[in-house]
Amino acid sequence: MTEEQIRAGYDRMDGALAPPLDAALRVERRVATRRRRRRTAVAGVASLGVLAVGGSVAALASGDDGRGPTVATESTDPVSTLVMTRPDGSTYAFVDVTLRCDDTGTRITARSPRHIEGRFATQPFVQIEGVVADLRGGRSFDLPLDGPGGSDTFPLTVFVADSEGTNRSNEASSPELSSAGTVRVVRAACEPAPVLELEVDATLGSEVRQDTLDLAGALR
Repeated sequence: MTEEQIRAGYDRMDGALAPPLDAALRVERRVATRRRRRRTAVAGVASLGVLAVGGSVAALASGDDGRGPTVATESTDPVSTLVMTRPDGSTYAFVDVTLRCDDTGTRITARSPRHIEGRFATQPFVQIEGVVADLRGGRSFDLPLDGPGGSDTFPLTVFVADSEGTNRSNEASSPELSSAGTVRVVRAACEPAPVLELEVDATLGSEVRQDTLDLAGALR
């Protein structure tokens, strides 16, 4: 065995012993991976993807690494009546949703809090991200909703993570082929302050080969 092969073996051992990623970082990396995968698919070249986006989550955020800067603009966060429904009929209400725009004022994101313990989220979260220019004036979108390139080119992306604190986490989003339903945007703007009003009546396809998740309600 050569010295190079021995060194490669130790590197693989170090990787195997590394601690697992927590859920937040795992979702963000999946968002970035999905974006790269979709860009490559458009170019006609196969790629290896970990997942969203998102996303990975979705948690979906500006920038390919899911950590893009946001504008510290004062905003009045919307009243949310968004409710996720699982196949067994159980529900989860996203009552706390905040709005942010990126530093260019071109993308807007509505997201509920993410609570993480160890590797997994202890409660579901939702993230809705859109290109303001594509949403301005009000539009209605039919799902599945994709775009011309990577997910950062999609006019709108809806993402839900339902981990319930277990290793059976489910991540579902609007670009998946098994998605259906509509999202109607009433108003969207980043200036003078972030504003996003919309209505959702949708089924989101799973990105991890699990059941679909229903999302219905509004942001006002």
